[in-house]
Amino acid sequence: MSEYYLSEGEATLWLVLLLVFFFLMAGCAVPLTLRELQRRKVSLTDDETADFWYTARNSQNWFSIALSVCATSAGAWMIYTPSEAAVMGGWWALIGYCVGIFLAPLAIIIFGPQFREMLADGANITDWVGHRFGFASQLWVTVCLVYYMFIYLATQLKTMGDTINSLSGMDPEKGIIPVAGVTLLYTAMGGLPASILTDQIQAVAIWILVCAVCFPLWGWVDVDQESWEKASVWTDRGFEMAVSLCFGVFGAEVFNLAFWQRVYAARDERQLRIGFFVGGLWVSLLTFIFGFSGMLLNAQNLKQNGGVSTIYVPAFTFFQIYEMEQCTKSFKLMIYILIVCMIASCADSFQTGMNSVISRTLMKRQLGSKSSLLIGELFLLILNVPCVIFAAVAVRDTNENFDGLAVKITDLFSMADIVTITLVVPLFSGLWPFTTNVGCLAGMASGMCTVVIWGWIEFGNLMGGMEMVTMMCFGNHNPEPSDDGAPGCGFYARRAAMIFPLIVLVTFVVTMVVSYMDRSLQALDTIAKHYSVVPSTTEAWKEPNVQTYGNPSSSGSQSPKL
Repeated sequence: MSEYYLSEGEATLWLVLLLVFFFLMAGCAVPLTLRELQRRKVSLTDDETADFWYTARNSQNWFSIALSVCATSAGAWMIYTPSEAAVMGGWWALIGYCVGIFLAPLAIIIFGPQFREMLADGANITDWVGHRFGFASQLWVTVCLVYYMFIYLATQLKTMGDTINSLSGMDPEKGIIPVAGVTLLYTAMGGLPASILTDQIQAVAIWILVCAVCFPLWGWVDVDQESWEKASVWTDRGFEMAVSLCFGVFGAEVFNLAFWQRVYAARDERQLRIGFFVGGLWVSLLTFIFGFSGMLLNAQNLKQNGGVSTIYVPAFTFFQIYEMEQCTKSFKLMIYILIVCMIASCADSFQTGMNSVISRTLMKRQLGSKSSLLIGELFLLILNVPCVIFAAVAVRDTNENFDGLAVKITDLFSMADIVTITLVVPLFSGLWPFTTNVGCLAGMASGMCTVVIWGWIEFGNLMGGMEMVTMMCFGNHNPEPSDDGAPGCGFYARRAAMIFPLIVLVTFVVTMVVSYMDRSLQALDTIAKHYSVVPSTTEAWKEPNVQTYGNPSSSGSQSPKL
């Protein structure tokens, strides 16, 4: 009898069927897009056609936006991280996760219409950054967000490799490469409209499968009062995790490029707000369902092992379901289909998000819409190669307890979260006129410096500071876990609950102070120009004969009027 739950043929067949189905559904977006362009009286050679490919501008109602937000955010991380948080931190951590995942849609509900109003022809937040703060800020934010999307895409592909390897014994590349290739292909063919259409189908499938998997699980678990009380705890450690989750998850999700594409795809302000509110609630509810399921499975494990948990890797708690006698082969197949839907729903959104940012940045360089689109697709294809390699290596980078350098989903997320949190205050403060270009750049730089300086002070050398940019430890430093179970490194280390709020505080202070200084210098420069008292440009200093105190030939001229 095979040690795996599915045969290679079964795993391959269902993966192929699902990917072909998603591809065909994405193909349906092409005639729908053509019909919409015809309704708008736009020719295929018009630049507005390329714009609609990027943005699906002003075309989606609230229900479409809600489904797309849900599918975009409800990736395969749902299988791992909510359970991990619930097992490690109890109720506080689970609640913190649910709140943190809703904060980003809430911020977009509040501020999204203002972003649209300030740059009506934008396609993503990076366009707005370039419009508000200039090319230097746009370039840095683009690099940070492409890095973030790369990491998150890699986590989805890693999960695909993990899943097909653990369920059928197949090489992880046989799951990773098809998912990356097909999602890249159908998003290249249909653009954002294709991604949104597949999101709608995937979101419905995810909800049906989650209900079909998790609700029966709640009835199957064998839990008594003692084991439940040990699993469902309210602790200070859990509260620390809740703080880390609220800041870290918010900082990442609020810069999800797929979210910002939907901001411009919404038909109007009302559709945007309702769509993100409903979609955010759905994602938060899914997070709770998986976290609560993990808590129940942990309680069952405690009961079966005399009050001592044998779950050495909390992120794998949900997979305890495979060991239950009620979990038949067809039930395991249903979980497999659920995971593939979750992975594809995120992967295609991340692909279109990255392409949008890259292509739109090139368009601003006057390369033309078609050339920018082709270069963006080529860049995205090139970017997928290291992403696939990274995911395949990460699947095999394991050890018994998943400690040290073994790659976990949470570790990958933390690498992106610590970067994105440095952008929140400098960028969102740009919604008000006070923040200057220099203030924004200084604020973002101060966030990264805070991370490095923290690690330098804690570990005593610069290498420790550089390691802190990933929140992981690479062998140079290996802090011991605390007595209450907090790991020495990573997203749930005790320092995370302090460093995330500190970054927000430092970036706020630096952004405001530098903006004030910059505005003061601008005011002084304006006064100097008005009275011609001092040179106002570097060119004036270079001319030895420049009269800096007025025109000598008109010494009797009147003073300039204010």
